[in-house]
Amino acid sequence: MFNYRNLNILFFFALLALIILSNYYEIGMLSYLILIAFYVSVIAIGTFSIQLNFYFKSLNAAKTNKKEIALTFDDGPHPEITPKVLKLLDEYQIKATFFCICKHVNKHSQIVKNDYEEGNVIGNHSYNHSNLFDLLSSVKMTHELNQTRNTIYHAIGRMSNLFRPPFGVTNPLLKIALHNTNLISIGWSVRSLDTNRSPKSVIARLKRKTRPGTIVLFHDTKEKIIPILKEFIPWLKNNGFSVVSLEELLQIDAYEPL
Repeated sequence: MFNYRNLNILFFFALLALIILSNYYEIGMLSYLILIAFYVSVIAIGTFSIQLNFYFKSLNAAKTNKKEIALTFDDGPHPEITPKVLKLLDEYQIKATFFCICKHVNKHSQIVKNDYEEGNVIGNHSYNHSNLFDLLSSVKMTHELNQTRNTIYHAIGRMSNLFRPPFGVTNPLLKIALHNTNLISIGWSVRSLDTNRSPKSVIARLKRKTRPGTIVLFHDTKEKIIPILKEFIPWLKNNGFSVVSLEELLQIDAYEPL
């Protein structure tokens, strides 16, 4: 597996080889710049692609032949949109996972409680989903994750085991924070792009990319998620797909034991 550790090993030996060769041949600065550019490019790709498991393992899909998938929603709870999503899920008798931002849970804890009591899973999505989250120290990241876990606990009475990194961005410091908190990193295999594309475009993308074991990333923060779900969920049922919880799909425990 090509990961952060293996990249550093490869970079070290490649750099060492250049230094040794420079004693026998004329090695120009361009060779070093190409090596550094390659290293930085791979780091960037690994950092912004959670599916690559570059720094640590995230659960991005299930390995199964069963036509089962899981729906996940990020960035809530939203005071108006989330209840509409919950009502729609209830109408179709399916469950989903909601990765909640701590500051929103503080404001709308009753929505989170209702969400949980209806059988949906509640996950951790950092304190405020800051653009600077990935620049924090591992200590500050750990504090944010624990703060969010505790806030969710006060809302639903359970300590969540699941965490989705903001923007799906990962790095070595987040690996330490996850180790400190024993949280399970959850990614996705299909990003719906529901925040910046039209419902028609999103639906076409979902129909094209949905496979057995898919974890779909949605957001319960914009009104257009409702027409998207109203078309996508029936399509799933008509094509033989079942929507199951992340716990069932991935065979994991979403919460610490009572």
